[in-house]
Amino acid sequence: MKEFELIIITGMSGAGKTTALRYFEDLDYFTIDNFPCYLINNFLDPNVKKMERLKKMAFVMDTRSFEEPEEFDAVVEKLNSMGLKCKIIFLDARDDILLNRFNLTRRKHPFSKTSSLIKNIEEERKTLQGIREKASVIIDTSTVGEKGLVERIKEISLGEKFKEMTVSFVSFGFKYGIPIDLDMMFDVRFLPNPYYLENLREKNGFDKDVQEYVLRFEESMEFYKKLEDMLDFLIPKFIKEGKSRLAIGIGCSGGKHRSVTFVNKLSDSFSKYKNLYVTATHREQGRYWDIEK
Repeated sequence: MKEFELIIITGMSGAGKTTALRYFEDLDYFTIDNFPCYLINNFLDPNVKKMERLKKMAFVMDTRSFEEPEEFDAVVEKLNSMGLKCKIIFLDARDDILLNRFNLTRRKHPFSKTSSLIKNIEEERKTLQGIREKASVIIDTSTVGEKGLVERIKEISLGEKFKEMTVSFVSFGFKYGIPIDLDMMFDVRFLPNPYYLENLREKNGFDKDVQEYVLRFEESMEFYKKLEDMLDFLIPKFIKEGKSRLAIGIGCSGGKHRSVTFVNKLSDSFSKYKNLYVTATHREQGRYWDIEK
């Protein structure tokens, strides 16, 4: 199970665990909040075929997840024995900050063993002290908001660089309607259409001769270069502002030749960036060619 990656988010109630979990969820991690320690043996079964799709996981495990801290220790030992790469992020904040956050939200403290909120915070801190010492990373959220917390997670080295953004390139045909979930959309119908060449009509943007035809024209390469340069400029700006997903649509008449060629070329280019998780989707694929091509 060495190919799996697991992030355990833990720490003080009110320190930002939900925000951290949402960040990893946006990066396509399989996420679970308040994961019970006693279920670890059932969940991480290497013999279950469904585990093959859970390459990246992020769990919140805190005082709600166990009756005694030793249960958390047993989980970590279990993961290590399975060879599973495990990183523990401990989120903390000053007692007065946590007290103020709970007073503002008026939510019940999960560690409600007494009627005093400050005493519950103090008792929770004592309970988590051993877990805090085992953490790969400790983040103090006393002086940062949600955006600041996400930035801190990005900045801290946890053995490898996390993907900062998912960039989805989507080809489509205007004749079948415009996708509703795009952040940006570009029209390549101004380029010469392979559809009108008999030897290319039944082929698609995965075929080399179609690609060569679409990209042979000066306006094709000029447009591609301008588009690539613009995305090179924009993507870091979006990341800086906290955006974790970007869907970019490339449309042509039928979504078979020109848009497919451009999406494949763009995805190949941006896949070289280590901080990006890049996907290429062809909406009209099922209309024209085998889905496995």
